[in-house]
Amino acid sequence: MLSNTIRRSFAALLVMSAVACGGDKTEDGREIELAPAAGDAAMGDSATAAPAPAPAPTRAPAPRAAAPAPARPANTTAGSLSAGAVLNVAAGARVCTNTHKVGDRFAASTTAEIKGTGSMVIPAGTEVTMEVVESKRGENGTENVRLAFRPVSITIRNRAIALVADVTQVARLEFARVQSTGVQAGKVATGAAVGAVAGQLLGKNTKSTVAGAAIGAAAGGVVAAGTTDYTGCLPANGAIAITLKDQLRVS
Repeated sequence: MLSNTIRRSFAALLVMSAVACGGDKTEDGREIELAPAAGDAAMGDSATAAPAPAPAPTRAPAPRAAAPAPARPANTTAGSLSAGAVLNVAAGARVCTNTHKVGDRFAASTTAEIKGTGSMVIPAGTEVTMEVVESKRGENGTENVRLAFRPVSITIRNRAIALVADVTQVARLEFARVQSTGVQAGKVATGAAVGAVAGQLLGKNTKSTVAGAAIGAAAGGVVAAGTTDYTGCLPANGAIAITLKDQLRVS
């Protein structure tokens, strides 16, 4: 009995000590742990730090507009040349009846800037392809030389564009004898011999023979000149005028 009384007294003493110390108890005697005040939480060593604010969402950069295509130079602008327009070109090399046959082609180039519709410009130096359509040496004179051409195409931006056009003017041709000097001398000598024989038959004396030879030589020279064959040549850089028959379009 005495021991139970002592135990109860000791328990009561403990309860009184706890109340005196300010501890809060539940009805069943358990301690209640008070939540720390907001101000104390920041100061406590074991207090949990407040979470950092979430970063603001970043906006994806707007797509950059594609850079505009650079403007094309004037000579690459689409446009056209109307029928009747004239293209002045120059041959890139010497073209002759003995070196170029029908069907052979050669290069020429424009000699001046050519303007079309809008801002279209074909610059000087643009390549034009030409074709030989007639090539014949002059037999018995230069007037029988035949050398003619036709335009085939013009090259713009590395593309050959067909030309529907005529050659309306060509530079003066240059001529060269086909026969050698020996052949020409032979013709003159033949004429002199014929003249000498004629003089002998007519005069029966040396004076007549000499006169006949002189006349024969002169006649032989005329015959030689009249029977000489010639080649005809368009010189290098020789001018050719081309007139369009149909519209030339560049796209």
